[in-house]
Amino acid sequence: MDALAMVDQQRLSHARHRFIEGASLPLGLLPEPIAQSWARSRASGLLPWNTWQAERDDQLQILDAADLRLADCVRPEIDRLWQQIGGSSWTLFCVNPQGVIVHARQSQQLDGPLLPLQIGRRIQEADIGTTAPACTLAEGVPMVVIGNQHYLSELEHVFCVSVPVRGLGGEIIGALDITGVGERQAGAVLEQLSHAAMAAENRLFAGLGDCRILSLQHDPRLLGTPLQGLLAIDHAGRIRNANRAAQRLLGLAQYQPDGRHLDQLFEASTAIDLHRAPQQLTLNDGSRLFARVLEQHRPVVSRNTRLNQPASPLGSDTGLNRQLQQAHKAFAAGVPILLQGETGTGKEVFARALHEHWNPQAPFVAINCSAIPESLIEAELFGYAEGTFTGARKGGASGQLEAAHGGTLLLDEIGDMPAALQTRLLRVLQEREITRLGSSQRRPLDVRVISATHCDLPQRMAARQFREDLYYRLNGLSVSLPPLREREDLDILIERLRLRHAGPPLNSLALQALRRQNWPGNVRQLEQILRLASALAQDEAMIRLEHLPMELQQLPMAAPDGDLEATLRRTVENALVANGGNISAAAAQLGISRTTLYKKLGR
Repeated sequence: MDALAMVDQQRLSHARHRFIEGASLPLGLLPEPIAQSWARSRASGLLPWNTWQAERDDQLQILDAADLRLADCVRPEIDRLWQQIGGSSWTLFCVNPQGVIVHARQSQQLDGPLLPLQIGRRIQEADIGTTAPACTLAEGVPMVVIGNQHYLSELEHVFCVSVPVRGLGGEIIGALDITGVGERQAGAVLEQLSHAAMAAENRLFAGLGDCRILSLQHDPRLLGTPLQGLLAIDHAGRIRNANRAAQRLLGLAQYQPDGRHLDQLFEASTAIDLHRAPQQLTLNDGSRLFARVLEQHRPVVSRNTRLNQPASPLGSDTGLNRQLQQAHKAFAAGVPILLQGETGTGKEVFARALHEHWNPQAPFVAINCSAIPESLIEAELFGYAEGTFTGARKGGASGQLEAAHGGTLLLDEIGDMPAALQTRLLRVLQEREITRLGSSQRRPLDVRVISATHCDLPQRMAARQFREDLYYRLNGLSVSLPPLREREDLDILIERLRLRHAGPPLNSLALQALRRQNWPGNVRQLEQILRLASALAQDEAMIRLEHLPMELQQLPMAAPDGDLEATLRRTVENALVANGGNISAAAAQLGISRTTLYKKLGR
């Protein structure tokens, strides 16, 4: 902890007691914004030695449309920052102007007073006392609150840094914050959060209709970064909005410079056209800026959708998306892709993402090599001529390989393809021609091939169950899809799948149960469980532990290190103490049934 930022404990302890009795804090003991926050916390009736009594999970705030827009703008930045400055004792989140958390990332090992910092939680000064986001919302400036500068003594080991997020009119629409137990360089963290806030603010411009967005900077390399200046220009050339960087670059005093026209800023402003290559513009004072018109992607947010689809259809796992970017390049060049992973890891989703990125108008044909009877698989794949067999269609029929001509062919479960068919498939891929059963006519075949399997193909080759030459024909680029238990975006996937099935929020015990599973069925299994839980809890405020399958309710059995059992025991004990041993009241506080609580007491 930064010793210069900490307040002398003995001096502060004396001042605390006098402060609660109505005295003022000694001048200079705390920075003025923090001292004012202490006064507001005292006025709310909160005492420094109180324990933060977070509302129950079923009392979490419901996010409205404005909250959803804010969450959509900050989510990519919070997810990116988490990879840089996240940790086991830390949480990154964004609050709205009312102090309600609209998006958060935290470690699964987070415990103690910071555990309730989750989406929908309100953390106003009346709830938790002085914090950096509370001061930022009140003062509109970045804030650092360290250690015993916090009003509640239970937070005296907490490090807290926050920066404002401003709307298109310059108003405060939220605050980005990192909170945790440990040491951080406050200046470096402030800079990272500030850049993240600027990037989030820039995303707001995508929601402006009937205008062009002009990106500006002295250095063309900064175009497209959080440091770019942005101007929203209507069809008449009037400036509707300018971000903070644009205001500094152009000497504008407002976010919405009413009545200002491009002609008042640039020479020959009519030279600005819709092409996206950087162009150089001359200001009326003779200086020059680089500019380009940005392509706009307008987000769609509704009250029924709390989180929009991520930029990647695969989610937010860094390693998985790194493989997707490599596969995009290889697939565009015609290199065959081999997808390997456990069942339910999303191999077909990955394949469709490659196809959509390459040519969404081309055909996409998926063939499950293990689902077609061996007696029919040749006819299904290659088609047949008229009269080839009894019951054959008049005029014959094309096969699925032929249907994929000009597009993408996904050979799912390729490891289960019969050995005899492997030989014929290899010949087709080598010659790029296809011959229907019962016919001698050769037809050209132009397909891009993606193969997928959960099998260990090298092991099957060693057992002479899979052709080695076919393997090397299919394995242009090998992609290993991680199992769900190893993905870093598990919480995001849980939230997105819950929203897909219109389920209420999960309480903390239900979320912990999902986090602790081994997930042999991976994403497919998780979706089925959340579909069930959402259906069972459709008339309730929260998805609780009892809405999950019985095997998931046995939390201690799912915890490999016993840490979850210890956490659960403390949670139950605290609830019983807080409710004077009343089983019904404790169960209600925990969001579980009395029967479930009795089972946990028995263990």
